[in-house]
Amino acid sequence: MNFYKLNEVLPLVKDRDSCLEHRSQKILVPLPPSQIGKSKAGIKKILEESSNEIAKKLNGFLLAIGKIQLLSDVGQTFQDEPTLWMPVKLNFVLFVPERGRRVRAIISKLGKKHIACLIHSRFNASFHRDTIPPIYHNFIFKLGQPVVLEIIECDVVDKILDIKTTLVEVNKS
Repeated sequence: MNFYKLNEVLPLVKDRDSCLEHRSQKILVPLPPSQIGKSKAGIKKILEESSNEIAKKLNGFLLAIGKIQLLSDVGQTFQDEPTLWMPVKLNFVLFVPERGRRVRAIISKLGKKHIACLIHSRFNASFHRDTIPPIYHNFIFKLGQPVVLEIIECDVVDKILDIKTTLVEVNKS
């Protein structure tokens, strides 16, 4: 997954219905021997390829990464691993979907029994037509329609984040 640029996403962090958090953190990133000498590009590639494993450690899903700051020119090895562990400081934005939180989304697919949405143009979410509030029973949903959803459940299935939601509000404009 390619990350957004940090400055593109930072304004969205202020929206309470974004489920985004801005963090700065020191972490050790495993750098394979093939990436030695091109540390920053290699670290970014590793972060992109292993975003699901990193998500577990950070309790969120990486959406944007700022400048990668190497904290040392020398990495560490552990036991017999060929991997070089590099200490880095990262500025990043996480998508933190939690049960009960509200999030803005865009309708991306209209099914007979459910409506699929995209959150931050990246994460899949859906809600069942049976759960639509009575105020929207006669509403005609359209592709690209902005909505506000409440998160019911989040699962990672085959390395893909699946978010089940209920509809809270429709932006009719």
